[in-house]
Amino acid sequence: MTAFPNFFRRVFSGVFLFGCMVTAVASSETNADFLNGEELKLYCVSQNPSDDAICVVYITGAVDAFTTVDLFSEKSKGTDRMFCLGDETGPDQLRDVTMRWMDRPETDLSFAATLIIWGAIKNAYSC
Repeated sequence: MTAFPNFFRRVFSGVFLFGCMVTAVASSETNADFLNGEELKLYCVSQNPSDDAICVVYITGAVDAFTTVDLFSEKSKGTDRMFCLGDETGPDQLRDVTMRWMDRPETDLSFAATLIIWGAIKNAYSC
């Protein structure tokens, strides 16, 4: 009978240690700093496919966060939606909208990239 709980304790300990190791490795290899507009633009204009992927993933991740908060507020508080993206809106289109916004002379690229993306998406896809 005691072997069974000991087995689970060992399995749990092993899984826990593995999770800690994965977290430690991931933390040491990635930098959790947020980008500003200048940094995001460098990724977006780069000819390197990896940089382009970072650009698109950063923008679509931010838009996903905005629309999730928007939907949550609508459902929980009854507020009007702020963003109305159509089903046909894709990652490349979001990147293009953001790039046009960043190219405007009045856009301050020293601001956080998420704020710049928010402004671009709100301008293009307000309800």
